[in-house]
Amino acid sequence: MDIHDPASKETMFRITDIEFSNSQIDDKIVGIFRFESTGPKKRGPILLVIAEIEGIGYVYDQLIDVLNNEAEHSRNLMSSMEADPVTRFEKIVQNINRAIKDFLEEETTPINWNRVNIFILELSEGHLCMAGVGRLMNMFLQKQEDGSYRTYDLFGSLDQRIDVDPSKFFSNIICGDFKLGDILIAGSNNFERFRNDLRMKERLTTLPPVTATLEIKQDLETRGIPDDFVATVIACNRADAPKPVAEYQQEDVEKSTSSIEGLRRTEEETARTLAPAIAPKEQLTEMSESVAPGIKGRLGVVGRIFGKIFGAVFGIFKKLFKREKVRDVANMVNLRGMHAGFGSFFTRRRKALIIGGIAIILLVVVTGSLLKHQRTVAAEESAWNSTYDDIKGAIERAEGEAVYSEDKARKTLTNALGILDTLDTNTSEREQAVATLNSLADEMRKKLQRVVNVSNPTELFTLPDGLADEALASPILFDGNLVVADRANEQLVVINLESKDVSTIDLPEGRMRATAIAPGRSSVIIMLQDRSILAADIESGSVSDLALGGADAEGVTDMLSYASRLYVLDAGAEQIWRHPSTSGGFGTGGKYLQASSASLSNAVSLAIDSNVYVLKSDGTVVRYYSGGQDGFALSPIDPPLTNGNQIWADADNDYVVIADHDGSRVVVFTKEGKLVGQYKSPAFKGPTDLVADPMTKKLYVVDGNKVYELLLP
Repeated sequence: MDIHDPASKETMFRITDIEFSNSQIDDKIVGIFRFESTGPKKRGPILLVIAEIEGIGYVYDQLIDVLNNEAEHSRNLMSSMEADPVTRFEKIVQNINRAIKDFLEEETTPINWNRVNIFILELSEGHLCMAGVGRLMNMFLQKQEDGSYRTYDLFGSLDQRIDVDPSKFFSNIICGDFKLGDILIAGSNNFERFRNDLRMKERLTTLPPVTATLEIKQDLETRGIPDDFVATVIACNRADAPKPVAEYQQEDVEKSTSSIEGLRRTEEETARTLAPAIAPKEQLTEMSESVAPGIKGRLGVVGRIFGKIFGAVFGIFKKLFKREKVRDVANMVNLRGMHAGFGSFFTRRRKALIIGGIAIILLVVVTGSLLKHQRTVAAEESAWNSTYDDIKGAIERAEGEAVYSEDKARKTLTNALGILDTLDTNTSEREQAVATLNSLADEMRKKLQRVVNVSNPTELFTLPDGLADEALASPILFDGNLVVADRANEQLVVINLESKDVSTIDLPEGRMRATAIAPGRSSVIIMLQDRSILAADIESGSVSDLALGGADAEGVTDMLSYASRLYVLDAGAEQIWRHPSTSGGFGTGGKYLQASSASLSNAVSLAIDSNVYVLKSDGTVVRYYSGGQDGFALSPIDPPLTNGNQIWADADNDYVVIADHDGSRVVVFTKEGKLVGQYKSPAFKGPTDLVADPMTKKLYVVDGNKVYELLLP
C-alpha cells in the first residue's frame, strides 16, 4: 500500500504485511490493524496497531475491540485538526487510555498483563510516533549518507513501567523523524528466533518492500514452522519512484486486455463478412486507408469498422457520379426509335442512390448492434470484476476479523461464499479466478473450523464383535475408575484408570433396562426405565435397591447427581425433577424449572456446574440458573451442529463438551459459547456418550461399542 506523505510531495510511505498461519492450535491472538482515510486524496495520519497476546480468553478479545474502536474514532476526530504530530498523537493515546480504563472498571475477568504485547504507531508528515506495552520484534533500519544502514531496537527505546497501570495503559510515547530510505519492520516475537535465518535486513535493504516481504513469507512456508507469524514493513520512498514490476499483478493485465481482444475479433469477422458485398478486397483496403483515419481516432475499434464501410460506400458513389458518359448522338437516336430502355425508372443514378441507401441503413444497423454489444459486454465484464474484487476483499477481511472475533469472521466468510457461488465460469480465465478464490476461502474455512485430528486415539475397552452398536452408555468417573453401563449384557463395566484393569458387576435379572448411571456418595447410582434406582458397590460388586420418591413424571431421558440431589430430565413432561437426598435413597421430586420459553420435548441430555445445561437432539443448548432460563447460546460452527447425543460440563472446568454422532465428532465450547475445537478421528463411527476428568484433562468417549481416551486442550 502506497501512502503519500501529506507534508511532502517527494516522499511516500509504502506499507506491506507478512501473515503466515501454520499453528495447529490457536493459543494466542496476533494481528495488525491499520486505520487511515479512504478515497483518492488520503488525509490525516496513519495509525497501526500491532498486537500479540499469549491467550485467547474472551476478555482479551474485548480489550482488542475497545482499543481498535477508540483508535479509529480518535484518529478520525484528529485528522481534520491542525496540530503538530506529537500533540495529536498524545491526544489519541490519552483517549485510548481513558477507553481502556472505563472497560477494565466494568470487566470482572482478571487480565494477565505479562501476556499482553501491544504497540501503536502513527505515521504522518515524515514523523513516526509510538506507544506500547510489552515487547514485540522490531528492527528500525536508518539509512546513512553513504547508503549503508544502521540498525536500532526502536521499541526497546520506549520507557515502560515494570507493572502495567490499568488507569494509564500506555504510560509513555516517543516521536522521531522517518526520513527517505528509512525502513521499519515490526511484528510477532517469534520472528526474533529466525531473524538471521530469514535474512531480514539483507532483503529489506536490497529489495523493494513487496518483494522482500514476499520472499520472507515464502521462506517461512518452505520451512513449515508450526506457528503463526505476523509483521508489517514500513518504508519511506520517493513519491515519483516507479512502482516495482513485482508489485503489479498479471491478473490485472489480463482483465484490462480481455475486452479489447474480443472487440478486435468482432472487427475482423465483420470486415470479412461485409467487404466482398460492398467492394473488392483490394479496393476496400485502399479506400478505407484513405478515408477512415479521422473516424478511427474518434471511435476506436468500432470506428475502424465504420470507417472501412463508409470508405467503401464513398468509393462507389465517387465512381458512379464522376464517370464520363458517352455522348454518341446517333446511338441515342437509334435507341429512342427502338424504345430500347428509354424512359426506364431504374437509371444508373437511381440505382446508385438505392444501393447507397441500403448500404447506409446496413451500416447504421451493424454499427448500432456493435456498439450495443460492446456496452453490454463491457458492463457485464465490469460487474463480474467488481463482484470478484468484493468477494476477495471479504475473504481477506474475514482473515483479519478472525484475530479478535471468529464469529464475525465466519459470518463474513459465509456471505462471501454465497456470492461466490453466483459467479459464472464461462471462460477459462474466469474458471481459474474462481478456483483461486475457492482455494483461499477453503484455507480460511479450515482455520475457522478448528478441527483437531486424532489419528490414533487410545482404546480403553471394547465389547466382543456381534453385539449391536450403542450397547455401552452413560460413562461416569467414580473413585479413580471409569464406569460404563453395558446394556447388552446387563452389567456395569469398571475400568481402573491407573492400571487399566477391567471388571464387571452384574445387574439383577428380570429388571428394566438401565437408562443412566451417576456417581453417588459411596456407590454408583443406576436408574432404570421404570424410574426405579439401584446402588452398586464398586469394591464388593453388590447391587441393592434405593428408594425414590414420587413425581408427576412421564419418563426418564437422562439423570445425574449434584450437591446431594438427584436431577432427572423428563422430555415427555418437559421438566427437570429434583429429588433431595434422604436416608436410604431420595425423596419426592419437585419441579426445577419454574418457567421456560424453550421446548424440551426433544431434550436428550443434561449437565450441571451450578448452572443446568440441557442438550436437545437438534444440537441446540439451553441453560438455566435457579430454575430460570438465561440467554446462553452456542456460536455457529462449520459444519453446523444439527445433532446432539450427550453433553458434559463441570464446575472445575471452563469447557462444555458435546458428542455428535451424526457428525462423527466431539465438539468443545467455552462456557461463553465460543468454539474451542472439533475432535475428529478415522477411528470414530459416531460418538454417543462422554465424560471428562478436569484434573487430568482427559476425555473419555463412547463410540459404537468402544471406549476411547483423548486429551482436552
